[in-house]
Amino acid sequence: MSRTGRSVRAGQSYRSGVEAALSRSVAAIAVLFALNWTAFLFSGGRRPPGVTAVAVVFVALTAHLVVRGVRGRLDGSDAWTAVAVAVLAHPVLVLGGGAASVVIGQRCMLTVPALLLATGFLPRTAGRWACLAAIGAQLGTSWPVDGPAAAVEGIWPVVATAVAGTVLGPVMRAAGDGADRSEALAAAAKAEAARAAGRREAHRDFQGMLHDEVSAALRAIGQPGIAADRVREAARGAVAAIAGAPAVLGTTGGDADGTAGGDGIGIPGDRGDLAALVRGLVPPAGAGTTVEAPGVLAVPHEVAAAAVGAAREALRNVADHARARTVRVSLTAPEGGAGFLLLVTDDGTGFARGELRRSSVGVRRSMIRRMEAVGGSAEVVSAPGRGTTVRLEWRDTAPDPGARAVPAKVELMGAAVGDVRRPLAAVCLPFLLVMGVIAALHTWRAPGAGWLMAWYAALATITVALLLRSRHGIGGPAAAAACAFAVTGALASFLVLPLAGLADYTSWPIGAVTPLLTLLVIVRPSWEALTAMALEQAGVVVLVATGPPIAPTLGETVGMTLPALSAPALGVVMGLAIGRTVARLGGVTMRANAVRSAALAAEAVREAREALRRRRLADLGEEVLPFLGATATGRRSPEDPEVRDTARLLGYAVRDEIHIPGVLDRPARDLLSAARTAGCVVTIQSDSDDPHPPALLRLLLTTALGTGPTPREMVLSVTASADTVDAALVVLPGDRSRAGALREAVAGISAVVEDAAESTWVEARVRTV
Repeated sequence: MSRTGRSVRAGQSYRSGVEAALSRSVAAIAVLFALNWTAFLFSGGRRPPGVTAVAVVFVALTAHLVVRGVRGRLDGSDAWTAVAVAVLAHPVLVLGGGAASVVIGQRCMLTVPALLLATGFLPRTAGRWACLAAIGAQLGTSWPVDGPAAAVEGIWPVVATAVAGTVLGPVMRAAGDGADRSEALAAAAKAEAARAAGRREAHRDFQGMLHDEVSAALRAIGQPGIAADRVREAARGAVAAIAGAPAVLGTTGGDADGTAGGDGIGIPGDRGDLAALVRGLVPPAGAGTTVEAPGVLAVPHEVAAAAVGAAREALRNVADHARARTVRVSLTAPEGGAGFLLLVTDDGTGFARGELRRSSVGVRRSMIRRMEAVGGSAEVVSAPGRGTTVRLEWRDTAPDPGARAVPAKVELMGAAVGDVRRPLAAVCLPFLLVMGVIAALHTWRAPGAGWLMAWYAALATITVALLLRSRHGIGGPAAAAACAFAVTGALASFLVLPLAGLADYTSWPIGAVTPLLTLLVIVRPSWEALTAMALEQAGVVVLVATGPPIAPTLGETVGMTLPALSAPALGVVMGLAIGRTVARLGGVTMRANAVRSAALAAEAVREAREALRRRRLADLGEEVLPFLGATATGRRSPEDPEVRDTARLLGYAVRDEIHIPGVLDRPARDLLSAARTAGCVVTIQSDSDDPHPPALLRLLLTTALGTGPTPREMVLSVTASADTVDAALVVLPGDRSRAGALREAVAGISAVVEDAAESTWVEARVRTV
C-alpha cells in the first residue's frame, strides 16, 4: 500500500514489502477490535441505543478494513472513513447516554484505527489534522464523563499510537527505498565481481586451449613423419577450439578443449553423461588403448568438461612423450556417494617427480587447475621405467537443497527493511514513554506500590537492551527470561492494586508488557510472545474469577476485563502482522535477488569470456586460424618444408602467448619471428600463466630486438609474487647500443642494466598492487 493506494505484488521491491507489512498490521488490529466490540455488545443486557449503533458501525468498519487490508488495497478513502467514524462515535456515545457504560480502553479502540490509517495513508499535513480531529473528539467527549484528569490520561495510548504511526510509516518506507538502492548497488557489484572472475577463468581456459589444441596442432604440423590424416585432425580440433565451437559437449556448449566457452559457459547444474564422453576420447597413435567406462555417469556439465579436458591432455602427453605400448582409461563411481574416479595409465618411460616442472602448463593448467576449479583433484604418479598414472577424482559435495539453513527471522526482515531497530523503535519507544508516565502517576497514588515503579524501570531497560540487540538476533534464554520477568511482575501487581482497576489505567502493569511482547513477536519465533501473552491473560482471568466481584453482572465484568486484556494483544497482533509479513516478503525478495544475481553473474561471465576471447585472438587469430584452417582442409600439406617452418614459427608465438599472456602485440610477434628466422634462439619462461604487466615486458622485448644487430640468443624470465613481478632479460652477445637503449627504456622504474662483451642483461621489478 502507499499514500496513493497502489496494490502490492510480492517480490516487486523492498518498498512494496514494507507497504504490505503496514497494510496487514492494520488488518490484524481491526480483527482484534472487531472481536472485542462484538463480545462487548453481546456480553450484557440491553445497551443504550447510542452504544448499540456505535458498536454496529464500528464492527462493520473493522470488517471492511480487514478485507481491504489483507488484500493490500487500503488507501486514503479508508483513512477518511475511519476518521469520520471516530469523530462521530464519541459524541454519539455521550449524547446517547452510554459513554459511562463503555470503559476508557473500549473508547480508545474507536480512535486507534483512524490514527493508524491517517498516518499511513494520508499526506503528511492532512494526516496530522485528521489525527488531531480524532484525538480531540475523544478528549472532548471524555472530559465531562470522566473528568479532566482521567480524560487527559485516557488519550495517552492514542497519542502514542499516533506518534508510532507517524514515525513507523516513513521509517519503514525509507528503509525499503534504501534497501532497493542497496540491492541495485549490490547487484552491480556482484556483476562486476562475476566479470572479474569470468575474466580470470576465461584466461585460464584460453591458456589451456592454446596449449592443448593450438600448440599441439602446430607441433604436429611442424614435425615430419606424422600421418597426414592425424595432422589434419589436430588442425581441425584447433580450429574448432579457436572458434569456440561446441564440439565436445553437445547442446550444453563447450570448447573443443573441454572447457565451457564460445557462446556460453554452460548452465550451472546441467548434467551430462561423463561415461559417454570418456568413451569418445581419441586414443593416442601407436598404443593399444583400453577404455572402461560402462553405463551412464551423470555429473554437472562443468565437471564433465574439466574431466574430459584433463583426460585428453593426459592422452596427448602419452602420445608425445611416453612411448607407451598400452594405455588404459578407467572410469568408476565410488561406493556410498556421487562422484567419479578417472584413471589414465600407461606403461611408458615414466619420469622422476623432480622432472615435472612447476611451470608445466599442460599439467598445471590442463589437469590440476581444471579439476580444482570444479572441486576435484588431479594427481600425476610416475617413476622412470614404470609408466605414468594420471588420477582425476571428483566427489559431489553440494549441500542437499532440503537441508539448507533457514535464514533467521531477523535476517529475513533485514532483507526487507534494512536495520530492523529503526521500525522496532518506532513501535516500542512511544508506548514505553507513555506507560512510564502512567506508571508514575498511579504508583504515586497507590499505597505500597513503589516497587512496581522499580519493576517497570527494569522492564523498560530490558526492552531497550533487547531492541538494540535485535539487529543481530535475540537469544532464546534472554527472551524467555524477559517474558518471565514481565508476566510475573504484571500479575503480582494485583497484590497491591485493586482488580476493579481493570476498568481504567489503575491496572497499568497489564499493558506495560506490551512493548516487550511486541518486540519479541517481531524478531523471535511468534509462539514465544504469544505464549507469554496467553499466560498473562489466563492469570488475569483466574484472578477475576476467583477474586471479589468487580462488577454487578457477568456481562459487565467481561466488558471491563476485555479492554484491559486487549492492551497487550494490540501490540502483539500488530507486531505479529508486521513481523510475519516482512519476514515472508524478505524471504521472497532474497530468493528473487539470488535468482537475479545468478542470472546477472552468468551473463557477466559470458560477456567477459567472449570479450577476452575476441581480444586475445584479434591478432593471433589473423595468422594462426587461417594457417590451421588451410591445413585442416588439405590446402596446405605438412609435407611442404615451408609449411613446417611456418608451423614452427607460429608454434613459438603460441608458446610465447602461453608464458606471457596478453603481452605480445602484432609488432612484437613480428620482431620475435624475424629474430628466430635469423637464427636467434629465443626462450621465454614464466613461473605463472597468470597475466603479467604487458607494458614492461613488451618494452624489454621490443627494445632488445629493435636495437643493434640480431642477437645470437635471448632469454626472458618472469617471476611473480603476491604484489610484484620480476623480469630478467639476458641477450647474448653484449651490445653497447642495445644496453643504452634498454637503460633509457627502463628509466624511472626499479631496474638494473648491465653490459659486457658476453651479454647484456636487465633486471626490473614492478609492483602489481
